[in-house]
Amino acid sequence: MRRIVYISTATGLPAAEVDRIVAAAEQGNFERQITGFLIYNGRNFLQLIEGEQAVLMSLMAKLARDPRHSGILRLIDEPITERSCAGWSMHRMRLGSDLAGRRAAIAAELPGMMSPGSRQLVENFAALN
Repeated sequence: MRRIVYISTATGLPAAEVDRIVAAAEQGNFERQITGFLIYNGRNFLQLIEGEQAVLMSLMAKLARDPRHSGILRLIDEPITERSCAGWSMHRMRLGSDLAGRRAAIAAELPGMMSPGSRQLVENFAALN
């Protein structure tokens, strides 16, 4: 199994469109046994996905063709022995508008089993955006 964390640019997507993306991902990911979460800050996505390598590579190729975002940059691509997001086929984390709200939201929602590097990356994304 692998874990991939990436960021991409998707400026100005309406909240309803992001909700549709998450709903479609929940269904597709459940069928492919992919787990993870998505954060959108109005400009960028940060997504963590976990699953079998071939399945994730296929998903990443599909994501690269999606015109709703661009500039996909993989920040983490690592082998794993255990999922940190086993209960989520796709979960949307919503950020508060101020720094304290963003930090509180992330602290409350991040899975406890997340690797320190992945956790720090997500916390930094939330703090900077």
